[in-house]
Amino acid sequence: MTVSYTFINSTRKSGTSRTKRIKMPISFLVVVLGFAHFACSQLPAAAWNYHPYHYSYSLVHPQDMGETRLDTSQRMEQTAIALQTMQKELNVLAETSQHLAKTMVTVWILTTAKLDEAARRSAEISQQLAETNDVTLNLRKALNETKKDLTAMKTKVEDLTTELRASSSSASIGKMPNSCSDLQLIGHKISGLYSVMGNKSVENVYCDFTKESKDEDFQKFIGYSDVKSVPTYFYVQKNASFSAANVPIPFEMAKVNIGDAMDITTGIFTTPRSGSYYFSFVGLAELPSFPDYVYLEVRLYVNGDKMGTGYASKASESGYKLSQIALQMTLNLQKEDKVWLQITGLSAGVSLRDANGEHHTHFSGLLLQEDFS
Repeated sequence: MTVSYTFINSTRKSGTSRTKRIKMPISFLVVVLGFAHFACSQLPAAAWNYHPYHYSYSLVHPQDMGETRLDTSQRMEQTAIALQTMQKELNVLAETSQHLAKTMVTVWILTTAKLDEAARRSAEISQQLAETNDVTLNLRKALNETKKDLTAMKTKVEDLTTELRASSSSASIGKMPNSCSDLQLIGHKISGLYSVMGNKSVENVYCDFTKESKDEDFQKFIGYSDVKSVPTYFYVQKNASFSAANVPIPFEMAKVNIGDAMDITTGIFTTPRSGSYYFSFVGLAELPSFPDYVYLEVRLYVNGDKMGTGYASKASESGYKLSQIALQMTLNLQKEDKVWLQITGLSAGVSLRDANGEHHTHFSGLLLQEDFS
């Protein structure tokens, strides 16, 4: 470290002043000042004799001069040593100051670089945060939309579940379905061939559930279905001749009697269901060779009402004769109607001829179509 002293020269050349700077080491100045101070402090004020007319000083007591000089020399040596120690400390202090300055500069540079890096990173983080905020907002919007979609989907699923439960659970319209619309009401959804109740019988229809119920192609009639709740048909025979009039004709043998509606003992058939029935009777009239006209009349009755008549006869001049009587008819009957055959008229000696193993007289009937109305 140095101290600068400035001396200004009054001489000016070419309009300029010259300034001289003399640099002196501060350590040297400190040494000089310290030495002077120490020397002055060691001499007593009365030891100096001042004469007003000259500048020389003389000691008042010359006899003590030698001792004083010796003591002063020792003190000066001690002072020099102290000054040298101080100089070393000052040098160490100067080096420490320079090192500290360099360290501070390095720290400042590093700190500035770190601050710049921190500022740059802070700007990047701020930008990333802004972008993250935008993404978060977009995600929130998407999440809200998804929630709305999920709510709508949940409502739709609940509706479909309710509809599915309704379609899969038992349903009734209070009657037998008679159209595709009725089938749709009770839960049918798949197009196809179905049986529905017609006016009196079961009908087969094709239902196209992809069309509106008002569309003419929604339901197509296919035909009737041969459905019977109780299958009913019979075939009975006689094995003996019969000539009793105005009573039901009994039969001795039942070849077929499905439904047990025919009572062969009484000869009466009882209809188990309402519907259309077909009946067929074939008998063999035995007409003897009498000189008079002879005949045999057989009728089919329903609840005592005449439904049809079979007749056989021969002229008076003809001889013995066998004549076949036949009846076929289809009737619409109600449940529990009674059907039978009986001879309503015959000449003397005339009969329905039959014998064991011949079976000329037989009666059959069957339910053609059941009436479900």
